[in-house]
Amino acid sequence: MTQARALLMDPNDNVAVCTTPVHAGDEVQIIHPDGKRGMIRAAADIAFCNKIALRDIRCGEDIIKYGESIGLASADIACATLANDSNIVSQPRRYADEYILGKEAAK
Repeated sequence: MTQARALLMDPNDNVAVCTTPVHAGDEVQIIHPDGKRGMIRAAADIAFCNKIALRDIRCGEDIIKYGESIGLASADIACATLANDSNIVSQPRRYADEYILGKEAAK
């Protein structure tokens, strides 16, 4: 059995989290939230706990992890390569507007 190498946190994500160091050329097994498994061949080295792009992501496109945008691609990110702070920029957010308790307290 192939060792799991990356976890997909939500079915809508376009990146997965590597659970082991990955080397260019490695077959990376992706474990989906429902337990299904997929494979992708790494096109670059990716360190433990870093993100691997599951498809080509264009500059300016949302990076989706946990089913939510965690930032925008600051450059094109090729499928099966590293997605990290070198090619992702944070988006300003108004977190207080997203808190359920904050909305109820404002009523």
